[in-house]
Amino acid sequence: SEFEKDSLKSLEERLANLKATAKKETKALAQLEKARKAIQDELDTAEAEIAQLREDMAGVQEEFDEKTRALDEVKKVVARISKNLEKTMKEITLMNDEIEKSASERFSIYKKCKLEEIALPLLRGNLNKVPMEENLRDEMAMDVDEDEEATQQPKEVQDYGIEIDFESLDEDDRENGTPEMAAELDKEITKIQGEIEKMAPNMKALEKLDDVEAKLAATDKDADKARKQSKDAREDFNRVKKERCDRFNKAFAHISECIDKVYKDLTKGKHSPMGGVAYLSLEDSEEPYLSGIKYHAMPPMKRFRDMEQLSGGEKTVAALALLFAIHSYQPSPFFVLDEVDAALDNTNVAKVARYIQSQASTEFQFIVISLKCSLYEKSDSLVGVHRDQDVNSSRILTLD
Repeated sequence: SEFEKDSLKSLEERLANLKATAKKETKALAQLEKARKAIQDELDTAEAEIAQLREDMAGVQEEFDEKTRALDEVKKVVARISKNLEKTMKEITLMNDEIEKSASERFSIYKKCKLEEIALPLLRGNLNKVPMEENLRDEMAMDVDEDEEATQQPKEVQDYGIEIDFESLDEDDRENGTPEMAAELDKEITKIQGEIEKMAPNMKALEKLDDVEAKLAATDKDADKARKQSKDAREDFNRVKKERCDRFNKAFAHISECIDKVYKDLTKGKHSPMGGVAYLSLEDSEEPYLSGIKYHAMPPMKRFRDMEQLSGGEKTVAALALLFAIHSYQPSPFFVLDEVDAALDNTNVAKVARYIQSQASTEFQFIVISLKCSLYEKSDSLVGVHRDQDVNSSRILTLD
């Protein structure tokens, strides 16, 4: 019948459509299987690369540990050398004091011989070159403001171009510098002076000698006073210098120890749980306060770069870490921050806010000026400033 023919035709058309659909889906399935194999190959390659990277990372970590141990050894060597250097410096200072004392005694002998007209056996020079009053104070005074480098060198003293001829002395007498030998020589000098006094003296010469000796005594007194003042000033200078260095090193050691932890707290996140790395280094370890301090900060997941090459936000985070580390040395009860988040994105603003929350307490309060809601919405209380158009003035709103 006509109905059966139409039904058969409809079924045939439906069957043809189903066959076409099945053919199309089979082709699509083949393409998907091909894509799946390609993705699987890429996945296998990535896993192999990850395994290689892990192996490389283990090697780098081992090398890092080795370098760290070598650095520790170098630090120990530097500390030992510094200790030996300090000991040598003290010995040089003591030697310089002895040189100064010997030079003063030699000058007194030269001066006495000149005044008493005692002829010394000289290889070169003349006693007339020995100063009396005018140059004595300049000769023996010490400059407490001289360069530190000069104090590390053996002290040079004035010999006035005089060289004594010791050939008339026996070898034993030359090497004998004991007090007994000096007493024997003084006794012989006293004996000779007694014989001279028995001769007819020149009264004018004696009067002149008395005047010269009086001036000499006054000059010696002034010179001793000046030497004592100079020595006291030098001791005070060294004491202040040592205290200055000790205080600086104490503060630097604390800040240097804290800054890495603070920087890690400010930079760690979901993708970098360990945070960045920051440290300080001295340009001059001997007198650190005379030179600069280098600040190095390496943001997480980035290679090392100079501080000038960091972005504005990275510089801000590094500056905050240094600021918080310095504040931790001698903390004050209040800490004021004025729009420090201006150059930060929302992620870093949230990290700074989290750090401030972790550090705030009843003994340590933060006063933060900010225009970013992601920061001030975490505060314990808010103070807002707005403009009142009616009175053309500023108004204050508070919210606890």
